[in-house]
Amino acid sequence: MSADRRHPASLLHASFHNPGFVDLMSKRVSMEMVHYIALQAAQVIMVEDQPSAETPTLPTPPPTPVKPASLDKLAHDAPPPPFRLPSLDSFIVQLILKSNVQVPTLLTTLIYLHRLRAKLPAMAKGMPCTRHRVFLATLIVAAKYLNDSSPKNKHWSAYASLFDLAEVNLMEKQLLFLLDYDLRFDEDEAVKHFAPFIATRQADPASPQEMRVAAV
Repeated sequence: MSADRRHPASLLHASFHNPGFVDLMSKRVSMEMVHYIALQAAQVIMVEDQPSAETPTLPTPPPTPVKPASLDKLAHDAPPPPFRLPSLDSFIVQLILKSNVQVPTLLTTLIYLHRLRAKLPAMAKGMPCTRHRVFLATLIVAAKYLNDSSPKNKHWSAYASLFDLAEVNLMEKQLLFLLDYDLRFDEDEAVKHFAPFIATRQADPASPQEMRVAAV
């Protein structure tokens, strides 16, 4: 068969690759992928529970009356609004849109999330933003491993808008340490983790010549 049937991202003939896997590499990122990756990232580590609205609390005393003040002074003295952590799904979508990440890089995070989960103690617990950190770190190393050119950490910090450059550098180093600096994987491992998005193909009907050969 002709050499031009090689997949552009491979040195091998297309027939050597899983056809569903090859098709997936050219697909567009979908919300189904985002939801699935967020679910897998959430399973890597537990986070501190937020206080429940049903938790009984002591009665709060009424506020002490204060002397009326001008609106300008009240606005100046008012505390800043509390920081609201975006949902993991929203965070992933934000990173995808700002970095223009493609399916191969995005889905590769599933491999590293799985490896990280196997490395961490079962009872490990992090902060509410730990899952966001974990996903961002896996996306950074996946982008650097798979692509000749990828965003720098200062760009990832800007895309994420939650962590400064020092934090991004640290989370990348911590992830690489936990993964033993081994980011390699083969097609079989990728197919295993990408399976929810790989369409199964029915075998092509055998040609009359192949049927005659099989009957001999």
